[in-house]
Amino acid sequence: MTKLTDWSKIDWKKKGCLYLVPLGGVGEIGMNLMVLAHQGRGILIDCGVMFPEAAMLGVDLIVPNIQFLKESPLQIEGIVLTHGHEDHIGAVAYLYNDLKRPTVFGTEFTLALVEDRMREAGSLSGAKLQKVKVKDSFKVADFTIEALQVTHSICESMGLLIKTPIGSLVHSGDFKIDRQPIDGLKFDEGRFAEMADEDILLLMSDSTNVERKGWSTSESDVAKGIRQLFETIKDGKIITAVFASNIHRIQEIYKAAKDSGRRVALCGRSMNSNADIAQRLKLLKLDPEWLISLSDVEDYPPEEVAIIATGTQAEPRSALYKMSLNDHPDVKLNDGDTVIMSSRHIPGNERAISHLVNNLYRRGARVIDSDHALVHASGHAYQDEQAKLLQWVKPKFFFPVHGEYRMLVMHADLAKDAVPKTHSVVAENGDVLELTPNAFRKIGRVPCGKIFLDEAAGDLKEELLRDRRQMAHTGVVVVSVVVDSNRATIIEGPDFDIRGVNDEIDLDALKKELMRAFREHSEEARRDATELSEELRRVTRRFFYKANGVKPVVIPLVYEI
Repeated sequence: MTKLTDWSKIDWKKKGCLYLVPLGGVGEIGMNLMVLAHQGRGILIDCGVMFPEAAMLGVDLIVPNIQFLKESPLQIEGIVLTHGHEDHIGAVAYLYNDLKRPTVFGTEFTLALVEDRMREAGSLSGAKLQKVKVKDSFKVADFTIEALQVTHSICESMGLLIKTPIGSLVHSGDFKIDRQPIDGLKFDEGRFAEMADEDILLLMSDSTNVERKGWSTSESDVAKGIRQLFETIKDGKIITAVFASNIHRIQEIYKAAKDSGRRVALCGRSMNSNADIAQRLKLLKLDPEWLISLSDVEDYPPEEVAIIATGTQAEPRSALYKMSLNDHPDVKLNDGDTVIMSSRHIPGNERAISHLVNNLYRRGARVIDSDHALVHASGHAYQDEQAKLLQWVKPKFFFPVHGEYRMLVMHADLAKDAVPKTHSVVAENGDVLELTPNAFRKIGRVPCGKIFLDEAAGDLKEELLRDRRQMAHTGVVVVSVVVDSNRATIIEGPDFDIRGVNDEIDLDALKKELMRAFREHSEEARRDATELSEELRRVTRRFFYKANGVKPVVIPLVYEI
């Protein structure tokens, strides 16, 4: 095994080579961030977040650890964003100042989403954002970059052709090869095929769907499937759950609803925000005459209403989840209503989604997902598309990215079959890869990892997350209740076990606040342990924050009898 060099001893200005350092998204799904450096000057390709698991109490977002970039002599001169999904742009708002505020390059839609996040995080003032059009070229540091037309599940996605002093590199971005995209902007097969004659030194390519054989389904086929459902369903409301970033699908759901004579309501904060941005940029066309407010939904006959909602992953406070518990302030589900789940199940969310679907059926709704009809297609390439890209580009070296470790290995194996002369390197976050015209190898490792963010309290390092229960500054509050699930009443509690909180709290007032919140929920919500736990956590954290300015970790314990 080659001995790895201490990263602090690497000559980052060494002539005749490039350095690639993934700090996120390689060996995992999400939180994508790739460092590309030449002669001490570098760029980042994407800068995304990861969302916390349920057990990560008090964590709102996870961003890459960029301590290496703070300590190294590298000068980061640009952040190049391939598209607007949160796992590619979400960390810009939080890391921008630490990166010494380089220029951020992206398409108009991507930057509009970035601006929205930066405004919320307070980092937008004075930010340098430079719009890029697909097929244009721009220069940053020692790199000339051509924006390549690719297709994905969000508007204005792009791949990158990066011309460097030692050779040309290609980064696929997240992609699929959709030959019938909704907006007519097809994957630029001709441009990629030309690269076989351009001596591409290295290809970095999306590995997300390498375990799926064949070719991915076109978004146009999904549009047909959704239209057929709207034509067939005559009774009841239709609620379609979809990712708020999938503007093309939102457009097709709206068209299907309108053509079937249904008024449309948008439901969810991110849904409304993204739709507003997309309409402003003329990427989404919604006729105001066919749009209605959520508060007006119940004023129309159910067969004349369609709702486009967030909540595909059964997020506890999402609109769809509240509908499933009969706890949404504006929308009530009834017998004969239909819920279309136009999304995939993100790994780890299966149990929560199953719970959601069961509750939707309890409301009398019928649920249709991709197991029953063509209502979803992945935005990532399957094996045949990945092989086709490799055969077009014919790179000398191949670096699989954007995937868990087994996916990277499988993608490297696929490359060996598709282009036998290509040499692949499988790496993980923190690996330092040295690229020359004749070699591509791992030479060292840098510090990497995850930074956990509580958007109220700031950064929570991994060790701080473990120790948080012992910290006087934030502390831990255990809230326990005993609930009679048949009568939807609290028969004991709330009781409290408080550790590490200095200020005395009026527990009687807190108990009254929790009981008030409990009574205001619907009967179904009061019977639901997940919803009740989330409400106990939210109200308790808010109460402590108002009392002493600290949001403790709150562990809700709900005992049902």
